[in-house]
Amino acid sequence: MNGSREVILGRIRRALLRPGPGHGRAHGGPTGVQSPPDREGATGLFDQFQEQSARVGGEPRVCTDIEEALGGIRDIVAEAGYRRVAVSDHEICRRYRLAQRLSELLPEVSVWREEGDAEMQGSRRQNSRQLAQADLSITGADFLIAESGTVLIASTGASRQISLLPTAHLALATPDQIYPDLAAVFQQLGTAPEEGRLPAALTMITGPSRTADIEKVLIKGAHGPMRQLTWVIGEEG
Repeated sequence: MNGSREVILGRIRRALLRPGPGHGRAHGGPTGVQSPPDREGATGLFDQFQEQSARVGGEPRVCTDIEEALGGIRDIVAEAGYRRVAVSDHEICRRYRLAQRLSELLPEVSVWREEGDAEMQGSRRQNSRQLAQADLSITGADFLIAESGTVLIASTGASRQISLLPTAHLALATPDQIYPDLAAVFQQLGTAPEEGRLPAALTMITGPSRTADIEKVLIKGAHGPMRQLTWVIGEEG
């Protein structure tokens, strides 16, 4: 695990040294230019996300590459006895051909890929029923917020329900998607309507679903998945 962690940290440092408008914090200059974090800052950002995610009941993990991630998914499915796995149409899932590879890796498990245009085709109700029966859903993350351990997913055509209805949810991300706080995320997205970069909806997930509304007894899975896993994959290509 130490070797994997160092590989991930190295890639985070390289990604953050070439930041977009949202990485790092502005330092108050008149031009709004942001200073890229140094080696210590990049390491701290990554460690902060893991710490905050674990603190709220999430299950963060570092994977050197997609092969390690696939092995981890196989282990989780076996240990938990999951039999139905839904894979989103997110770009990272398509890039790694997750649905196809998991079907080959787990022949005894029902694996299906959610179509990105499911809602536009008027099949939302059917899609909801199917997702509600899934044991595990796998999606991509668009941003990871270090300050709170939050996973942020932008709506890009696929149903938002895939991260909300199954028993467990796994979000996959790459090192360059870790941001210090929500303000940095919105700087990256842009807030002006003419920029056209704001998605129709943003789903923010901070740990597994839980509530203590009734007699202050903590109940998990009341409004969403009972498990929230977030894995950062070092290999980006």
